[in-house]
Parts: sequence; C-alpha cells; structure tokens
Amino acid sequence: MSTDLDELFTTLGRQADAVPIGTAEQARRRGAQLRTRQRAVLAGAAAVVLVLAGAGVLAVRQHRLTDPVLPATTPSRIRGLAPLGEPLPAPAGETWTAARIAGDRVIGLSKTRAIAIDAGTGRTLWTLPGLDSTYLGVATTAKSVILVRQPAPAVEDIKAPDNRVLEFHDPATGAKRWQLPHTTGDRLVLHRDVVVRLSKTTGRIDAYDLAGGRRLWTAAAGATMISGMLTGADASEDVSGGGAALFSPESEKAFPVTDDRLVSITSGGQVVIRNIRTGKVQSQTRARRDAQELIAYEGMVYTEESTPGGLGIGTPQRILYDRQGSWAMDRYFPCGHDRLCLYETDGSDVRLLLIDAVGGTVLRRTGAVPLSGTSSVRLGHVMTSGGGDKGTALYDENGQARYSDNGIGGFIDDGNVLTLTRDAGDGRFTARGVSNIDYRKVTLGTMPEISGRCDWDTGLLTCPTGQGLYSWRFTR
Repeated sequence: MSTDLDELFTTLGRQADAVPIGTAEQARRRGAQLRTRQRAVLAGAAAVVLVLAGAGVLAVRQHRLTDPVLPATTPSRIRGLAPLGEPLPAPAGETWTAARIAGDRVIGLSKTRAIAIDAGTGRTLWTLPGLDSTYLGVATTAKSVILVRQPAPAVEDIKAPDNRVLEFHDPATGAKRWQLPHTTGDRLVLHRDVVVRLSKTTGRIDAYDLAGGRRLWTAAAGATMISGMLTGADASEDVSGGGAALFSPESEKAFPVTDDRLVSITSGGQVVIRNIRTGKVQSQTRARRDAQELIAYEGMVYTEESTPGGLGIGTPQRILYDRQGSWAMDRYFPCGHDRLCLYETDGSDVRLLLIDAVGGTVLRRTGAVPLSGTSSVRLGHVMTSGGGDKGTALYDENGQARYSDNGIGGFIDDGNVLTLTRDAGDGRFTARGVSNIDYRKVTLGTMPEISGRCDWDTGLLTCPTGQGLYSWRFTR
C-alpha cells in the first residue's frame, strides 16, 4: 500500500457521515468473473504464511499482562488464551496445512492424514491415515467433516471443469459416511443439515441429507444458479450462499447457512424460492434480464447483470448500481437488512458505497478503504481483512476506522474481533483481541509461524503451524 494506513483512515473519518450500515455478518466475493482473482488473493496469503513457516518456537508463549485492565463489555471482552492440551506434532516430514472446528472437535489436516481432537480436553479422538496429494483440503460443519478430493490432475483446458468428490465423514469417529461426485462447473450450497448440488451439465438440482447422504428431493432441469439465503445470524465471510469453501478449501472456510430457503434462477429468468429441506416452492418472481450471478440475504435477492455502463447489480425490481464515469464495481456484500455494500474502483482509488436496496439510493460513499481480502459485518460495523501490507481495519457504524493493524483476522462474536500479526523478528504471530464495543485492544499471546489458515469460533482458536497443531480457549 503506497499510502500509510493511518493517513487513509484519517481521510476515511473525515468523509464518513452518520448513516448506519445496519446489522449483518457477511463477506462477498464478486461473481464468476472475479472469483478466480479473489481466490488467488486468499491462496496468495496462505502461500505467504507457508513461506514464513520455519524454525519458530516449540511452545506457545503466554502473554504477560502489560495491557491495562479494561472494563467489562456486553458481549464479554476476550482477555486471553488458555492452551488446550499440548500442541499435536505433525507426521514426520510434514506440517499441518489446515485446522478447522467441527462442533466439539478440532480437525487437523496434513499431507497424509486427518486427525480429530476433543475441544474440551485436547485428547486425540481419531486419526484418518492414508491421504494423498489428491486431497485438496477440509471443510467442516457441526455434523460433518468434509474432505475435498480431486481424483485426477486438473485438465489442461482451463475452460473445462475438473472432476471432484466431497467425502463426508463422521466427526465422532472419522468414518466415511458417503460421498458426492461433482465438477468445478457445478454449484453447491452447504446448509447446516443439507447439501445441494446444481449440475452445470443438466441444470438439475439435487438436495441430500448432510449426515447420511439420503437424497431429499430433486428439481427438474432448467436452473442456472443457486444460492442459500444468508442471514444476519450467520457468521460468514462467504456471500456466495454457502458453497465457496467446497471449491477452495485450501484457503477458504466453510460457513454453512442456517436459513431454510434456497434460491434458484432458471434459464427462462424465473426466480424460485424453495424450502431447502423439502424442495417445496414457496414463491416465484421474474429476474431482470441477463442475470449473471446470484446472492440472497434476509429475503432479498441480488443479481449481477450487464448494464449500459458495464457490470451492475440489482434486484428483480430495479438496478441498484450502474457504472458512473470512470468508477466501476469491483465486489459487493450485503451489510444489513435492505442494505448493500459495494466496492468501486477508479485506477488505484477505492471507495465503499452503502446502498439502500429498496430504493437504490446511495446513502454514503467512504473513501480510502483497502480492497483486498474479505469483508464481514457485526452490529453495523464492517471489518476488512486483506493480509500482508493490506492489513485489517474495523469501521464503526458511521464508516470511521476505529482500529487497524497489519495482520489478518475477523469477528469472534458481536463484541470481539481477532487479529493475527507477524510482529516478531523470529516469525512468531501475535494474537490480539479488539473490542467491537469500545475498540480497545488486548494482547492475547503469541504463537509459532502458521502454516495454513486458522479457525475460530466464540470459544476456541486453532492454528496449524510448522511445530504442531495448536488450540486455545478464549478467556473472558
């Protein structure tokens, strides 16, 4: 970044007005045209930490209290990290490449095995050996551990889809329950109890019970796009409707949707909303012309489409954004009930628009914002996490930057943010908790250089490192 972040945030503060963003907690990748670029950004960030992984330290260093004792908040403030057992060594000659949380289990993945740890005791529960280079990564829900496999090398024709398999394993035992063949041209929605596949070849939609694989329902051919219905209650960076991590598990985390509505668009331009468990049609309407991408949030349906000015976004009722002059849409994400946030760029300049999704009015333009990485929302506050020199930034409901550092991170809950920064010269990472209420920070501790994406929920943090698989409990 050519301009110092502090200067950018000062500019941002001067430009912000008092219109609230609204309540939500999502992050958005662009449509099909931008997916490859964004995945490359995330994969590049993962590659950076892989390069960083090296000698490191052999045990997590607990932070000695140097920060002032901060007042209580609601939700309660994160104040420290308590180790969950001893770090788990990787198999000889390997490192852990991923760590994910599946209910009360921590799942670690290396080149040759997957392993589950009890999140309460730190005890190893099961090991799944015999993995090979065809396994690309892992996604998890409370009810399933999903290993993503590509049995054959990628095809040379970049336009041709690759064949993939999702293997669904029991979090309690590691036993394989069932598998779902698909291609990278298909579309998937991951719900807490259901997984849905839209076949690119046939246009048919099939829904399966997540735990056992039983086919729940089928919709005849004709669909071109599907999306889960995201809500403000979903903790998510994935605005594609619950399926992004199943295609890029090495760099993205699965956020299963919880709402029972599934949205599809047919080749004839019909928007159909079904019950995701039964397939029963609940409502139908017409989409606008040339819908190219689909997201759904809190009952609103958004589609990308071609406009006179270029690529725009709208609802079935109206165009919400069309290119104006030299400014063009880059990506967008829902940021509250009837609110859409959208990044637009003009050369190297980036600004964030807040749009009324009902009337199409631009409520605010916030300048000098970082673009790379992910965006998510809690209590009307937007957090961006780009990694590297892009860093993290936390904006309040008026669009003013209230905290920033040079790390990566995201929301823990409505009241807390986690950031991980590489401060030490020996490559260790520092974990910090930042209040989403009063924006004050607490240093939680340090850890060895990470070797893949960390995972966390409201109670637990787990990270793969070159020295072992580390897990901690948040203390409050």
